Amino acid sequence: MSNRSDELHELLSFHGLMLHWAKLGKWVDVAAAEKVRQERLQNFFREPVEKEYVEEVRSALESMLGINDRIMALVKKSRGGVSKDIGSIQKGRRALAAYGQNTEPAPSTEKSAHSW
Repeated sequence: MSNRSDELHELLSFHGLMLHWAKLGKWVDVAAAEKVRQERLQNFFREPVEKEYVEEVRSALESMLGINDRIMALVKKSRGGVSKDIGSIQKGRRALAAYGQNTEPAPSTEKSAHSW
């Protein structure tokens, strides 16, 4: 295996690690890894791909794009969960506010026995 091929396999493994973190909901790690991933991809493609590696690179890129799609689906799902949580919190706050308004003592309409 050449150095170029090794780099490609490391990139593919790195994508797999990012997917693993996304499945665990470790979004800070995924976000930090995204910066590293971009740098590694830019470094890899600074030089043209040699003819003997074109097919290997194409296959690896297809795999990376598939992994990236899965990560994005997990991000979307996570955001949906967060939106539901926020909606539940807001609904709870409205319920508490309504409860608080309905449990406050009503202003007295009786006249005081004492007129001072």
